[in-house]
Amino acid sequence: MDYYRCENSDCGFLAGEEPDICPRCGGTFFTPLLEEDLSGGDWVWLGNQAVDEKRDTDALACYQRAAALGDDAGLTNLGWCLEAGIGVSADPKQAVVLYAQAAARDYLPALTNLGFCYTYGIGVERDYGKALECFRRAAERGFPRAQFQLGEAYRRGFGVEEDDGEAVKWYQSAAWLGYPAAQTELGRCLEFGTGIPENLAQAVKWYRAAAEQNNAPGQCCLGFCYESGRGVEQDWAEAVKWYGRAADQDYARAQCNLAWCYENGKGVEQDCGEAVRLYRAAAEQGYPRGQLCLGFCLERGRGVPIDLRQAAEWYRKAAEQGEEDACCCLGYLYESGEGVEQSWEEAIRWYRRSAELGSARGQCNLAWCCENGKGTAKDLGEAFRWYHAAAEQQFPRGLFGVARAYDYGVGVARDVGEACRWYEKAAEAGSAAAMCDLGVCYERGEGVEQSWEKAAELYRKAADGGNPAGQCNLGYLYETGRGVPQSWELAAKWYSDAAQLGFARAQCNLAWCYENGKGVERNLTRAVHWYRKAAEQEDPRGMYCMGVCCKRGLGVEQDLTQAVRWYEKAAEAGLPAAMCSLGVCYENGEGVSEDLEQAAALYRRAAEQGDAAGQCNLGYLYEAGRGVSQDWAQAAQWYEKAAEQGYPRAMCNLGVCFEFGNGVTKDTGRAAELYRKAAERGDQTAACNLGYLYETGVGVGQDWAQAAKWYAVSAEKGLARAQYHLAWCCEHGKGVPRDAEKALRLYQAAAEQQYEDAEQRASRLLRGREKGGLFRGIFGGRKER
Repeated sequence: MDYYRCENSDCGFLAGEEPDICPRCGGTFFTPLLEEDLSGGDWVWLGNQAVDEKRDTDALACYQRAAALGDDAGLTNLGWCLEAGIGVSADPKQAVVLYAQAAARDYLPALTNLGFCYTYGIGVERDYGKALECFRRAAERGFPRAQFQLGEAYRRGFGVEEDDGEAVKWYQSAAWLGYPAAQTELGRCLEFGTGIPENLAQAVKWYRAAAEQNNAPGQCCLGFCYESGRGVEQDWAEAVKWYGRAADQDYARAQCNLAWCYENGKGVEQDCGEAVRLYRAAAEQGYPRGQLCLGFCLERGRGVPIDLRQAAEWYRKAAEQGEEDACCCLGYLYESGEGVEQSWEEAIRWYRRSAELGSARGQCNLAWCCENGKGTAKDLGEAFRWYHAAAEQQFPRGLFGVARAYDYGVGVARDVGEACRWYEKAAEAGSAAAMCDLGVCYERGEGVEQSWEKAAELYRKAADGGNPAGQCNLGYLYETGRGVPQSWELAAKWYSDAAQLGFARAQCNLAWCYENGKGVERNLTRAVHWYRKAAEQEDPRGMYCMGVCCKRGLGVEQDLTQAVRWYEKAAEAGLPAAMCSLGVCYENGEGVSEDLEQAAALYRRAAEQGDAAGQCNLGYLYEAGRGVSQDWAQAAQWYEKAAEQGYPRAMCNLGVCFEFGNGVTKDTGRAAELYRKAAERGDQTAACNLGYLYETGVGVGQDWAQAAKWYAVSAEKGLARAQYHLAWCCEHGKGVPRDAEKALRLYQAAAEQQYEDAEQRASRLLRGREKGGLFRGIFGGRKER
């Protein structure tokens, strides 16, 4: 086979076929050569050409010919073919033999390659000492690649104590000699101040020097400087340019960075499909971040159809390489049973691995599992430890978790002051949930000085951040006019925002606004819609209010059976008001068969949880001996408990007990006091009873004016007995001016309610008027109360 060499003595280009023009110098004259005329260097030249053209077998043959001629470069390159399996099956041990032969003749590239093999145990047992000896011999003779490897040894502590300053010294030496890998590493040291003072402008200079030599890591680092504006003016287009050049060399980190730019439309038009292509290219090289991001795209359907099974597989590949976020993502798929079979045990295994690798999100997920006993034994102390680990990284959810732990004493002694301190940290880190809970602290004055205004400010920040609890709480402040001007319209607006996000408490509050026409036009259908939304989330209040609507026919057709069903659900969820209402259904046989014992049991459950209506109703059953043995003492005891909570009906009933000495020592003064308190809270029976005490002078001084006043209060609310008594006062001028017409109207009103004797008295007055007596008839024998 003939070969041709360029006749230009300064060029010496060699080719297997005669070219028209020398690709190196542009010359047009070539000298033909026979194989036997070629030197070892010529064969190395031809082998290098074959490598560039990816003709591996030809490259191997050329290097073999060079080695046979004793050429050190040929020996070294043949060793490289054997080390890397270029044109031949890999044989690292034989590669080391060849490197050693060339190194023995002080061929510096071979000496460096031999050092590399000793460093990583390639074809020879790992020996950092021998590696350092090789690197140092070549480095001290000015070979830049050896200088770079010596710098790496100092940076990583391979055979020497870690010394960033010494590493920088050797990187600088190699960088000045133009070695691109050293230029990139020197740039990193300058960027982060490792072993040398930070100097971003110099870092960019060295990254650019490496990038212009087509060094992919240097190009990627330069791209990041343009992305972040470190050492250069921020420029997304330049970032994309350099990421693209590195990605074209299949540099995985650059592929991921460029993919992110495509995914988010930074420096290029957004193209999620191209992002997926690049993530996949990096992933298929085994690059963990590429595997993680490809998994994320497959999970969320970004640039590719959703495929949770494939997402799980890519997460697993990355996780098995120790990618902390991939461990967490895989854990979540096991938690939710998406793409894999649901398993809390597997979820916590991956969360734990993620947490131990330092992922704040993994630490919080693991903490939640420990807190709730999911996949592991419930351990509040362990939960607190992991929340705290995430908090130390200033992770908002971790900061919030620590704050909440101190607030509720979860895994740590309760300390509301400390809770507020952590809530503030979490709020400053952007946690809307922490803003809301800190607002609660200010609203209640827990751990901080009470301030409605500060609470409103924090709720607003949380609300603007999309936190539904903050929106609901802000709505409540507008409802009550605390810390903000009272406004039903704004209350309903914020309740609506939170309700749309599925927040059950806000759904109930918005439903109440629609039910009562507060801030919105009254609309019972919409009220039921939102009560039902809350009820479907098994919110106790929502279920209870659905029961009320079904029982009363508010916004839905009246259905006592459905009312009972909702009351039962709410009662099972532990809502005392529902227990009491369900008890009423059993007491009266509404929607269920009458069952007084069951009514008593439900009232008792509600009563023991402090429900005033339940306490009062249970008292009545004891008073009447319904479902329980009649017991005035028990009746009075339960009335007393409800009365202490300001429940008007219980105050009135307890007043009756004291008036007549039923279950308590008779005390008419106490009875009058209780009647007054109940009457002032709107209880019509109590108002009438108080009027009667003033009429008779029992427990209070006899006072017809006061008697008439309280009869009037009760009569206005339609109580027949009060109407009758007030009519008598009007008829006889007792405490009020005599007014027979008013007396007639009141007797008639009482008569319409079938009140005893009222119709008869009204008739007598009418007859008196017909006889012209102008109601002069005076009737004795007043009906006793």
